[in-house]
Amino acid sequence: MKHSRRHFLTNVCPSVAFAFFGVSFLAACSSDDSDNSGPTNNDGPGGESGYTVNGNTVTVDLANANFADLSNPGDYTNIVSAGVLLLRLSATEIAAYTNCCPHRGTNNLWSYSSGSWTCGNHGNSFTTDGSNEVSCDSGATSGSLKNYATTLNGDTLIITKS
Repeated sequence: MKHSRRHFLTNVCPSVAFAFFGVSFLAACSSDDSDNSGPTNNDGPGGESGYTVNGNTVTVDLANANFADLSNPGDYTNIVSAGVLLLRLSATEIAAYTNCCPHRGTNNLWSYSSGSWTCGNHGNSFTTDGSNEVSCDSGATSGSLKNYATTLNGDTLIITKS
C-alpha cells in the first residue's frame, strides 16, 4: 500500500518518541490532539477539506487531494470532526464506520487490518462484520463498530449517519 511521508511520520513519530523519550515527549511529535495513528482528514467541514456535514449526512468529494489515501481496497482514512472512519472495499464500494471507540470514546487513534479496526488508546479491536455492534464509550473491549449507510456516485460519497 502506497503511503505519503505525512502518513509515515504520523504512524512512526509517536512510537519512536515514546520508545526513546517517554510519554511526555509525545505532544511535541504531533500538531494537535486530533492526530491519528492512521490516515486522517480532520480539517473540518468546508470546501477545502473535501467534505461537508449537513445534519446526519456527510458528503465527501473523493477527487479532493485529502482523500488520496482512499485509492485502493484496504485503504482507509479518519474524518475526525465528522465522526467517521472510511474504508475502501473495492473500486465501487467504500464503507463508513463510527470513529468513536466503544471502550473509552477515543476517536483519533485508529488503524485497520484484516477486517478489524484497532484503537491505539488501549489496543482493543473491533470487527467490521456488523455482528455484536457496540456503542460509543460503552466500555466494550470487543464487538463490531457501528456501520453507516454509504452511496458512491462517481467521486461523491454520501454517508448517512443514523
